[in-house]
Amino acid sequence: MIIGELSDRSGVSARSIRHYEKLGLISPQRGDNGYRHYSDRAVPMVATIHAMFELGFTRDDVRAVLPCATGEKSHGDAELLARVAEMRERVAGRIRTLSETEEALAGFLAANRGR
Repeated sequence: MIIGELSDRSGVSARSIRHYEKLGLISPQRGDNGYRHYSDRAVPMVATIHAMFELGFTRDDVRAVLPCATGEKSHGDAELLARVAEMRERVAGRIRTLSETEEALAGFLAANRGR
């Protein structure tokens, strides 16, 4: 598939996909016409990369975890597992913060409706 189809199927912009390629996170084949060609495996890979960046992971974090996240590697070494545990804690902290913010906003709305 070409980049536009990958973008449609993954929900990630073509610009972001090109950026991931520049970072060395994905490597499409090139056709004779110069177009990038992606396999079906690229859809979940690009979606995973995008989600990790949205969660605040660094390029090095993504590069380290991507093979495990996409099933290319079934397990990680102790250093990788420690890194993933740290990432998980960061995500859990963000979830707690977002939950607290949502509760505060709900309280504000409840207190101010009907005024």
